[in-house]
Amino acid sequence: MERRVALGVLLTAALSGCGIVEEGQVSGSMRGERPGRGGELGEVEPGVLKGRVVDAQGRPIEGAEIVADNQLLYNSNAVARTGGDGLYRVGTDARATFHASATVVRPYNGREYTLSLAPDDDAPFAGPSGAIRNFTWRLTGKKPDDLGFYGSKVLFRLDLNDQINAGAFLEDEKVRLTLTPEGPLIDGSEGPRIVRRATRNGDGSGLEDIPIGRYRIAADYEGRPLRVKLLDGGDYAEEVVADFSPLMTGVYWIELELGLPQG
Repeated sequence: MERRVALGVLLTAALSGCGIVEEGQVSGSMRGERPGRGGELGEVEPGVLKGRVVDAQGRPIEGAEIVADNQLLYNSNAVARTGGDGLYRVGTDARATFHASATVVRPYNGREYTLSLAPDDDAPFAGPSGAIRNFTWRLTGKKPDDLGFYGSKVLFRLDLNDQINAGAFLEDEKVRLTLTPEGPLIDGSEGPRIVRRATRNGDGSGLEDIPIGRYRIAADYEGRPLRVKLLDGGDYAEEVVADFSPLMTGVYWIELELGLPQG
């Protein structure tokens, strides 16, 4: 197992005198403990962050990554991965405040997606006191502290040309998108058909908080069918089939171009 020792290791050891835990993945200054033991969480343990990771149906998730972020020292985090029972343990016996977060990586239609998990408690905690933090894989819903959504975005650019009414000003908010899942969603569940009016957000116009899946997408403008194509190429059509593409790790969009029929 690869082991990396950074300056943070020496600083933390000198400042806190902490002795860190057992085997596991190393990141920064602290070492992750062995995944869950015995299938039970028990009580809060001093100097230990522990918990369980499950999907929306309550089934344990193996291989999820939990990061205990030391908020005192830069790049001085403790990292652990869940076992087959969904449990994890990681040492936090340092004189610092920690914040826990978790992600899961899942393959889907030839791509890998890194997805944030929803905590049952997002509050920071004192390392020596320890804490229990459980996480759930949610496809949609608001993230803590107004940091966006667990779902992704479908964005579009609208061609403003209207041959029927040349003086018309087309408004993004009058576009309605229809998303029909093509197969199961990323977690294997059956997704609903989504029909929703567009809204404006910090990244453009479209839909927010859409569960990651492969969708057949159509659009209309106040009942008038719109031509649809992917932003990065292709020809206009009545509908397109699209997957979410990475903007950066953990951020995935579908980007479209829309326009009224010509001629």
